[in-house]
Amino acid sequence: MGLLRRRWLQILVSGLMLLFLLERTLIATSSLNYVPSVILLGAILVPITFVTYLYERLPNWNVSLPALAACFVWGGVLGTVVAGTLEYDVVKALAFLPKLAIGLIEESAKLIVPWGSTSSAASARRRRAWCWG
Repeated sequence: MGLLRRRWLQILVSGLMLLFLLERTLIATSSLNYVPSVILLGAILVPITFVTYLYERLPNWNVSLPALAACFVWGGVLGTVVAGTLEYDVVKALAFLPKLAIGLIEESAKLIVPWGSTSSAASARRRRAWCWG
């Protein structure tokens, strides 16, 4: 598969181009109307690219679109709440590497929902097997 044919790379490159255009427009116009678009596109570009990469690499990955969308929404909201709460303490405590620590907090907080949904699904399968076994 050629490098240009990979969907994840197309999404990443086109998203970066759109992000660049949005930021240039924001700077040129000084209009705050573009701030939410820059934040939203910047926050969702990497997760969407990563999921697309996984779908290309793991063709037998059986995750439904509604489950994936729910993980994106719940993971994003819970990730923001958890990261926002923990970031303040990290910035206060660390003087040298706060941005790296904040990035680790944000990305690991997003894993709460997928981890919870997969562990609850596995638990339900074990209960069904125990009841019918």
